[in-house]
Amino acid sequence: MGRVEDITLPTRFILTAAHLIATLTIVYDSDMTVYRATGTSTGVSDDKMQLEALAWTSIACFIVEFLGMFSGVSLFVHSANVTYIFLHFFGTVYVALFCFLHWDLDVFPWLAALFSFLPATIEVGVAFAVYKLGVMQYK
Repeated sequence: MGRVEDITLPTRFILTAAHLIATLTIVYDSDMTVYRATGTSTGVSDDKMQLEALAWTSIACFIVEFLGMFSGVSLFVHSANVTYIFLHFFGTVYVALFCFLHWDLDVFPWLAALFSFLPATIEVGVAFAVYKLGVMQYK
């Protein structure tokens, strides 16, 4: 058996990338996503603008997470890695279901808050704990 990091780190990277790809699908197919969800072409621009704003904010959260991952800040915080794996797995599944099952547009803010903003907030908290509080020292 290998170390815990041999499993969690690749899994975290793959699931975060998959969740990012699912979110990018919303950005690049926002016209059809809004049309499928509303069933009408009237009032699409406001819904599309809100959906794209949330999706781009989610992408900014992914950037924060990738920066934390590649800088090594949160790589060896096992509880955070397991949380990221859990949240990005379900985030990928639910965002894909949102795209393909024509869920109501009011669902996406909840998906973004739970599966994008929460992991980014945890990443910022871990970075604060490592750099300012000295929780984990690099040797």
